[in-house]
Amino acid sequence: MKQVKFLAVALGLVLVSVFSANAQKIGYVSVDALVANLPEAQQKQQELQKWQQDSIGGTYTRLAQEFQEKDSAMKKATGSVKQVLERDLAQLNETLANWQQIAQEASQAKQAQLFNPLYKKVYDAINAYAKEKGYTYVLTQDAFVVAPDSDNLSLPIATKLGIKVNPQGNAPAPAGGAAPASTTPKK
Repeated sequence: MKQVKFLAVALGLVLVSVFSANAQKIGYVSVDALVANLPEAQQKQQELQKWQQDSIGGTYTRLAQEFQEKDSAMKKATGSVKQVLERDLAQLNETLANWQQIAQEASQAKQAQLFNPLYKKVYDAINAYAKEKGYTYVLTQDAFVVAPDSDNLSLPIATKLGIKVNPQGNAPAPAGGAAPASTTPKK
């Protein structure tokens, strides 16, 4: 009977040690907040706004002016010139009607071009920190409804990235407003 108890206790200890050895560390981060607080993020946001103002706004104004000029010319034109102008006006009208979608797609592409290097920098820092500290999984903060603060890796990674953290342990809010829309970096 003593041997059975001894074997049961020994088996229990072996199982506990096996499960402990396979314990997996899980952490979470706020990727968008890290990107938004990078020192170079504000400059990228300003570049994006200037590009939107210069490129998208300027293009719309140019297209609207071209439409008005061709419309005026068409009223005076005759024959084949009038047909060409009508066709051009139809194309311009369609472009202007779909302008919001066209502008949004162009803006998203420019945003991805500007911010993908920053996202890559953050993801590289997350991977390095996870490897260094033995984390098996690092998820985005949005993946959790409830999670202990001790599993939040945002602050140590922010420090690693050179983001200034105030004495309360919080990264400052982004100076340029909201964080950029999340984009997946091209690898």
